[in-house]
Parts: sequence; structure tokens; C-alpha cells
Amino acid sequence: MKDESARLGLPSYKVLGASWAVQRAVAALGDDRPRTLVAATDGNHGRAVAHMARLRGWPARIYVPDDMVPARREGIAAEGAEVVVVDGGYDDAVDLAAAQAGEDTLVISDTAYEGYVDVPRWVSEGYSTIFWEIEDELAARDLPGPTAVAVQIGVGALAAAVVRHHRPGPALLVGVEPEGADCVLASVAAGGLVEVPGPHLVESGADLVVAVPDSAARAAMRDLAAAGVVAGESGAAGLAGMTALAAAGTGRPGPGDRVLLIVTEGATDPAAYREIVGAAA
Repeated sequence: MKDESARLGLPSYKVLGASWAVQRAVAALGDDRPRTLVAATDGNHGRAVAHMARLRGWPARIYVPDDMVPARREGIAAEGAEVVVVDGGYDDAVDLAAAQAGEDTLVISDTAYEGYVDVPRWVSEGYSTIFWEIEDELAARDLPGPTAVAVQIGVGALAAAVVRHHRPGPALLVGVEPEGADCVLASVAAGGLVEVPGPHLVESGADLVVAVPDSAARAAMRDLAAAGVVAGESGAAGLAGMTALAAAGTGRPGPGDRVLLIVTEGATDPAAYREIVGAAA
């Protein structure tokens, strides 16, 4: 298991992608004069972009859906960013953030859309740090690599990093989605791109895709807490997906597998964590 719940002082892995994308985007412009960094987010990516703006002494403006929990908004604001609550969902926030692009405004999105692919690709490249650290640790311990990898799909940037690192290669790659936003699973079943409510980005490359209910993610949170690991719902999704596959009798993962799980976030909503796990983070 790779624990990313305290990466560079933030409660998720997202700062790896945000930091690299900001660096590449600024370098591509050819100068380092101050600009406003803008992003849309469900929480962690926006906080990471705001953090990078704060380190540079630049302003940041982060667009969030109106159903985002207060704790995540407060985390972004604590980085010194302006938080703009959008009357709508995540995709509406993405659209509004995209419209802010200009000479003095740099949009750092982890979601690709027409005409905007370089920055999301740089975000995904930044996540490769996770997998090279895993390689280094396995080598230091003289251990073989994983035979199965579970990855939370989300908007697809982390899944792309997993595919890029492990392909070509023999490891079974399992994508995990929430049942309410199972874009990849629906697209695989339909044989083409399908949109469902929630994030609308499809990532290919996984051998299997599994959609899990929120209850499974919460159970995985409790299992991880029992093992001394603090994980939010998204952070526990990999364990939830692999547990669901094992219970379904697919044969994978099985006793001979070495499974890699990535805990992508800690308790980004402390009140919800306490309610679900029964203890504070």
C-alpha cells in the first residue's frame, strides 16, 4: 500500500500533479511574472493548485461545485485562495474555470477538454513520482513488483499515470469507480463513450473496471483505520474495489497476487471521517 495522505504537508497526492503542471505551464509561457492560478475542483486538486500559488506568492481562484462539504472549501481558503461556489456540479465548475483563461490567468485543470490537453497531461506526469518511489522501495527491500494494481479512476489523470507506468507489463490493472459516476464501466459495456452523471472523462487501459457503492468505500475506510491507516472515501476506493472483486469470485485478486493499493487521500472531511469510522483521524 502506498499512503499519500500527507504528501508535502497536504492531505492527498494531488500536489504532485499540480506542482509539475504549474512548473511546465509557466515554463511554456517563457516568463515567470505573477499570474492568477485558476482551477475547478471537488476538493484536493484545487487545494493543491492554491498551495502552489501561495508558494509563488501568486493569487489563486478555485471554482467548486455547490455540494462541496465546508471542510474542503475551508482547506482551499486556508491556502489563501478565493473560493467561488458554482451553482451546479463539477462539470459546471470546469466550464467556468476554463472561461477564465487569459493573459494574466493560468488555468491548471486535471480534466482535459477540447483544445486543452497539455496541462492535464502534465498533471498526470506529476503523479509518476508515486510509482517510481514504489519501485525504489521494492528494490531496497529486494521485493518483486505487484501483480495487481487498483486505481481510483476519478477524472482519469491518476489512472493514466498507472497505465503509463505499468504498460506494457503483466500486472492486472483494476479501475475503481463510484456507482453514481461509473463512466468507464458504462462505456465498456456500451462499446463506446458514454456519459453518466458525475465526472465525464473516460480513461482506457485497465484490464477490469469495477463500480462500488459508497457503503463499500466506507467499509474499506473502517478496515484501513483498523490497520492504522487514515483514508477518506476516495482514498479507500482501491481496497473497496479489490474486496468487491474477491467477493465476486473472479479469481483475481487471489492468494498468489501481490496487490498494490494507493491511499490517495486522508481525512479531508474530518466530520464525515469521524462519523464513518467512529473515531477522529
